[in-house]
Amino acid sequence: MLRRLTVDEAVDALRAGRAIVFPTETSYGVGCRAHDAVAVARVIEAKGRPEGKPLPILLPSVDELRRCHLETPLIVLAEAFWPGPLTLVVPAFPGLPDAVTAGTHMVGVRMSAHPVAAELVERLGEPMVATSANRSGEPAASTVAECDAAGLVGVDGVVDGGSSPGSHSTVVGLYAGDLRIFRQGTISEARLRAVWDPVRELS
Repeated sequence: MLRRLTVDEAVDALRAGRAIVFPTETSYGVGCRAHDAVAVARVIEAKGRPEGKPLPILLPSVDELRRCHLETPLIVLAEAFWPGPLTLVVPAFPGLPDAVTAGTHMVGVRMSAHPVAAELVERLGEPMVATSANRSGEPAASTVAECDAAGLVGVDGVVDGGSSPGSHSTVVGLYAGDLRIFRQGTISEARLRAVWDPVRELS
């Protein structure tokens, strides 16, 4: 059974370079400081994640995209749908370990609507890796009991936030200047297009 952590304990663990499990609005996630290569390696080991798969990141705000000097037209979608289950694939910002981007020079970013995840990344004050709390190839965990049973090794503990839906975020990026849906999740393409298409027509 994973050790139960308070939010204060979880923040302390993150700052100390450890990996933790926590709830998001889609499922439970396992995460760490995104710029800490040793901590990122712990997350990869915990999941048994194969090499060559990038890791998604939580940001504390839409403004973090601007602070990271990311000039992407996808920011209009962040302004419309964040916080929420929308992951934007954008150019990687400086200082990320290679294991986060898996050599793609791109990174998936989102801002969680779950109060626990939002508080963790806000108090941490920097980007945070947040990938589903399960061994690779297994279903995402939606309860702490499922996190306990997932066989995650080397994590410091879990913040109990009740049940999560066990769903996925919608993952989108750009291809040839237009919107590309890489994974359909909670937010439909129609809702994204309602925001994106008028902006694209004006550009």
